[in-house]
Amino acid sequence: MRDASRGQARQYARALLAVAEERGPDEALRVRDELREFASLRGEHHSLGAALDARGVSLADRGRALAAIADEAGASPLVSHVLAVMATRDDLRHLPALAQVYGEKVNAARGIVPVEATGAVPLTDDQETSLLEVLRSVTGSQVELATGVDPDLLVGLRVKMKGRTYDGTVRGQLQALRRRLATGS
Repeated sequence: MRDASRGQARQYARALLAVAEERGPDEALRVRDELREFASLRGEHHSLGAALDARGVSLADRGRALAAIADEAGASPLVSHVLAVMATRDDLRHLPALAQVYGEKVNAARGIVPVEATGAVPLTDDQETSLLEVLRSVTGSQVELATGVDPDLLVGLRVKMKGRTYDGTVRGQLQALRRRLATGS
């Protein structure tokens, strides 16, 4: 993520978080989730991103189009307003950075630990519930779990948390064994 985009996102995030927190304890979390959803939607639908960035479309028209999409999606008035402001200022390219930075700020303010768990196959609901319980116990905090699948891992789970990676996959164990054999230890 470019520094300029992240800097612009920090400005939006700071202001947005202040307003969201004034509106109640759940509003900041709802805004976080909605921003992520819109950033994901924009990334998944390239034609939407292209239309919102098209130089032939006026900034006001972009704002109206995005407001209609937000309204149809049931977005909160706060998120709808921020998206409209970003559209009219030609700042929609910063939406992914805003979703990330805002999410980090909300999680830090609430003591929520983001955790990314990747396995060779999708986790079942029971496995995800068990993993959440273990992670909450280990961290002593509320956990926001994002799961992913990477078939190259073979078997096991790789967990990224608090800047560290815990690799319990067969692939990770084989790589560690390979490194030990190469160094002779």
